This record gives sequence, C-alpha cells and structure tokens, in this order.
Amino acid sequence: MVAEVSLVPLGAGTSLSRYVARSVEIIRSSGLRHQFHAMGTNLEGEWDEIMAVVKRCREALLEMGAERVLVRLTIDDRRDKPGRLADKERAVREKMTAAGGRGETDAGDGD
Repeated sequence: MVAEVSLVPLGAGTSLSRYVARSVEIIRSSGLRHQFHAMGTNLEGEWDEIMAVVKRCREALLEMGAERVLVRLTIDDRRDKPGRLADKERAVREKMTAAGGRGETDAGDGD
C-alpha cells in the first residue's frame, strides 16, 4: 500500500517548522519506506503500519500545542501488484524519456 499524508497544525502560528520536524522524526523512526516532498510525505507499508504513523504524528502535533490538526490522507491500496514507491516513479520516468523528455521528476533547471 502507498499513501500520501499531510498534517497541518492549526492555531499554531505562522512558523510550522518545529511541527514538521517532529513529524519527520516520527516517520523516519517508523522504519517505513517514505519520500518527503513539498506538500507532504509518501509512505509505503501495510494499512495498520501507515495508520499508526499518522496517528503518532497527529498526537505529537496536538501535544506540541496545535489546537487542531488537519490531516489529508490519500491511499492507493492496490491488490494485484505491490504498490512500490520506486516502481511508480520509475514507470513515469520511463514514459517521460520515451516521449522525448528528460525523465526527471524534479522542478528542472529553474526556468
């Protein structure tokens, strides 16, 4: 299973870096395969593993003083083939390269 999660503490002011840092610590310590990106984190694991990490992050943000936590969670629960993060990225890169693109998924050269 692959999931994308974003947790936003509300009522915590305008600087959120300490909340993000705490969530990153929890995710890294979980042992789940993950990829951080600008708007959230991709996680790979079983349902209970992913839900446990999301729950720990949410609880940590509340304990840190957030009045509310907005959780956005998208799940790809594919049963016929493992939902590997690396496989998904590789498939897109291959198609981009075949179409004449550079096969990169980053922002490019800053143009």
